[in-house]
Amino acid sequence: MTKLESLSLGGTTRAAIRDAAEDMYATNGIDGVTTRALAERAKVNMAAINYHFGNKDNLMLVVFRDVARRTVQRRLDYMARIDAQALEEGRAPRIGEVVEAFVDAYVNEDSPRTGILLAHFVLQHRVRPTEWTRQIVREELDDFAVTYMAMMRRAASHLSEAEIHWRYHLMVGAVMMSLSDQSEDGRMAQLSEGLVHPEDRTEFRAQLIAFLVDSFGRGPAPHGDMKD
Repeated sequence: MTKLESLSLGGTTRAAIRDAAEDMYATNGIDGVTTRALAERAKVNMAAINYHFGNKDNLMLVVFRDVARRTVQRRLDYMARIDAQALEEGRAPRIGEVVEAFVDAYVNEDSPRTGILLAHFVLQHRVRPTEWTRQIVREELDDFAVTYMAMMRRAASHLSEAEIHWRYHLMVGAVMMSLSDQSEDGRMAQLSEGLVHPEDRTEFRAQLIAFLVDSFGRGPAPHGDMKD
């Protein structure tokens, strides 16, 4: 085997491990994946995982850092479209647009696995933070959160700075809580006696956005709508 062939094979093995890890983390959660099961799914031996990633924590760091970067870029692209449309129409961003940009990263049709992985990561960091989750939040997500809240501020100028921060963090909590109950036999479906179908992602997305938008209030009425 030539050196070039060896490098190509190594890259293929590393990619296979990463893809299997993403698939298993999305299906089973972060704590539900063992190194042995991952090796079997990727069709490699356990030594290959250690060779390419060092240990399980490093593998999770690599996988979820990539998830965070894809998510941030998706949101930034969405926000750029919002800004372009608002500029063209001579107005500020609308809160519905800004909220949808946030929810879209978690619930979408073109990259659903990434959204599920993001939710698993955020839950892991909130419930059982580790050095690798802190590193990803600090290096990949914190700057975006500040940028996103700046757009929130423009869309909800009636709120104080403290209220913007409250809304952002409570929004994250609402998204996480609702995403954890999307099964057909979950609590939401049971209590509603079949009226609610959280597994319907289109309806779930619409209801989540509507709820979050309402949490911002209507803001001051335009001058033309003011009544004595």
